[in-house]
Amino acid sequence: MHRILTAAFFGLLPLVAHTQIIADHTVVERYDDIPQYYIDQVKKMWLSYAGESHSAGIREGLQLLEAQDSRYSVNVTESGTPEAPVTSHLRASRATWGDLDHSSGWIYGYGEEDWYKSSTAINRTKAGLTYCNTHSLEIAALGFGWCWDIEETNMTAYLNATQQYIDHCTTNGYKTKVFFTTGPVDWICAEGEGGYKKYLAYEAIRTYAKASSSRVLFDYADILCYDTGSETPTTQTWNVLTYPVITGTNGTPAVESYHISEAGALRLAKAMWWMLARIAGWDGITTDVAEILPGEPKIWTDVNGDEMTVHIPENISPGKLELYAIDGSLRAEENYENNISSINISGLPAGFYIMIIQHASGTESKKIILP
Repeated sequence: MHRILTAAFFGLLPLVAHTQIIADHTVVERYDDIPQYYIDQVKKMWLSYAGESHSAGIREGLQLLEAQDSRYSVNVTESGTPEAPVTSHLRASRATWGDLDHSSGWIYGYGEEDWYKSSTAINRTKAGLTYCNTHSLEIAALGFGWCWDIEETNMTAYLNATQQYIDHCTTNGYKTKVFFTTGPVDWICAEGEGGYKKYLAYEAIRTYAKASSSRVLFDYADILCYDTGSETPTTQTWNVLTYPVITGTNGTPAVESYHISEAGALRLAKAMWWMLARIAGWDGITTDVAEILPGEPKIWTDVNGDEMTVHIPENISPGKLELYAIDGSLRAEENYENNISSINISGLPAGFYIMIIQHASGTESKKIILP
C-alpha cells in the first residue's frame, strides 16, 4: 500500500513561484549561497534591463563578477539580434523589440518616454513582450533602467505601466517576470531638494512593490547606498531632512559609461544573480538543492537523461524507492538491492518531488528537484 502524504509534509517544500522577491543591499553577499542547480537555471535565462547609460552598470557588473568567479558566466549583447537560448551562460542586454519611435526592430536604448509616458509607448512595450515570447526569445526578466531624470518624482505612471506589463504577461501565459526598479543615487539624484524628492519617489516604488506577495523589486538605489559589511547607509541632508545616497566606494572612481564605480557595479551584479535565482525558483535559504529533511540520512541523487541514480548509505538495508509529486501522487517506484540504484524518471516534468525510501528498519524521506 502506498503511503498518504499530507499537505503538512509537502509544506516542507519551498514553492516560491509567487513569492515576493526584494533584491536590496541585504542580499548582495548572499549571491554566493545560490545552489549550483539554480546557477544553472539562471544560465538558461535572458535578462533585459532596458535603459540608457546607468543600465550599463548591470551588464558591466555581471562581466566583472564572471571575471572573479567563472561560475557566474554571462554573455552581454549590445547590438543586433539578442542571443538565442543557451544553457552555458546568462544572457544579458538592454534590448527591446521596438520603442516609442519604432513599432519593430531591436532597440538598444530605452527611456522614460518608452516605458510609461504614453499609451503608445505602453502598447509597444506590450507588443515587444509578445514578439519575444512568440519568437523563441523568451525574456526571463525585464526591468527598466532609470537615468538622471531629476524631475521624474511622481511614480504613478511608472507603477501603472509596469503593472500593466506584469498583467499582460500573466494574461497571455508568458513566463517573463517584469520587475520594479529604483534608480540612480549619484550626482544630481543625490543633491539637495531634487535628491530628497528622488528618494521619496523610490520610496513610493518600494511601497508599491512590497504591497503584493507576488511582486519583484530590484532596488538599484538601495544597493548602492551601502558598502559591503555595513548596515548603515551613506546619507545626505537637505533642509534638516536626511536621505540615503551612493557611498564613496560605490560612486568613485566612476566609469564614464555607467557613472558609478566597478565596486558599485559588482554589487549590482551580485544582487541581480540572487534575484534571478529566486525568479528561477530558489527559496533564498537552501544552500544545497539535495536538501536533507529532518532526521534523514545523506542520500545523494544524480540525474542523467531519463534516469536518476540514487546513492544510499551502506547502513540502509535493501528496499523500495518511491517518488511522489507534490500533489501526493506516486510517479515512479523501484526496488533496490544495492547501495547504488536507479529510478526511471522519463516523462516526469521538472519540479519538486519527495522520495520515500522504504527498508526493513523503517522509511526515509528526501526532497528532490528534477531539472
